[in-house]
Amino acid sequence: MSLYNILLAIQYISIALMLSMCAYISKKWSKPAHGRLFFYTIVTLVNNAGYLALMQAQTEREAVLIWQIIYICRAWIPYALFIFVLDICSVKKRKTLANVLATVHVLTYVMVLTMRFNPLFYRSYTFVNSGLFPHLVFKYGIWHILYDCLILSYIIIGVRLLILSTIKEQKPRKKKQFLFVTLAVISICSFWMSGLPHIIPDYDMKTLGYTVGAIFFFIAIFCYDILDVKNVTEAVVEQKEEKKDNTPKIEGFGDHDSRVKISLNEVLYFEADAEQVFAYTNEEIYNIKMRLYQVEEISQVAGIIRVSKSHLVNVKMIQSVRPALNSRLYAKMPNGEEILVSRKYAPVLKNAIA
Repeated sequence: MSLYNILLAIQYISIALMLSMCAYISKKWSKPAHGRLFFYTIVTLVNNAGYLALMQAQTEREAVLIWQIIYICRAWIPYALFIFVLDICSVKKRKTLANVLATVHVLTYVMVLTMRFNPLFYRSYTFVNSGLFPHLVFKYGIWHILYDCLILSYIIIGVRLLILSTIKEQKPRKKKQFLFVTLAVISICSFWMSGLPHIIPDYDMKTLGYTVGAIFFFIAIFCYDILDVKNVTEAVVEQKEEKKDNTPKIEGFGDHDSRVKISLNEVLYFEADAEQVFAYTNEEIYNIKMRLYQVEEISQVAGIIRVSKSHLVNVKMIQSVRPALNSRLYAKMPNGEEILVSRKYAPVLKNAIA
């Protein structure tokens, strides 16, 4: 069997793995982290399927068109993987960072889409009808160099976070989950870096890395339940279990996804940030694996009320209230934050503190 046929077989295997993962994740999807992993899986699936087509392109026009289609998803693979790592490592306040990075990846795809007319990502390209298979040869532009530097920073930060999380995790099953995710990310990153000097001429080593990474993700999902299917419904208020303590509590997740029982009386406010909900106390910020409306239902007994689309506030913790524009209010909390109370909920807050 020729090297070309072996590489084609690898592409088919990677597509089968990714399809299986996509189907399983979509069936078990219940947490934001599952969405991040699904995003990574689907963009990698499209990339690998597109590269399979690219390996069989016969003309420059076909190759360029396929390459531009591939980059619809290829540009998002590093971003999706990095955001997934931030999520499972419980890195807080990542919404702004995610938005900025997303803009960079959108611009990258635009540059690939217009590569016939601008030299920023590719200074030039030629179609070579020789080697393992007919292929495009690129000369990189300044944006591609900066983009590679960005991906290198993803690698350094992401691998460091995963290694630290693996070392600090005490529960054996969670430690194995982190271990296999770490192996998946390291293998993807290793092939990405080895692909820069083109170890196999004419072949993109990054694509092989995505296949190896998929194998480790496959093990993490099906052998060590990285989706935490068994524990999806565990984030509930523990009033019945703690009869001696009448203080209602809710389950939150701190650094490195460690579970903590938080007294609702200690919560200053809850904030919905994208698909995440965070509980703020005087000392810490916790990730709550629930929707904001679910938190609202169980926290009303502690005097926590909704004041906007994205905030629930503990009325007993409010230090002062001042007016804002358009009949809205600002509620100042002990940590110095001022929560904007929308016009719809301003009368509710006034009645609660009266």
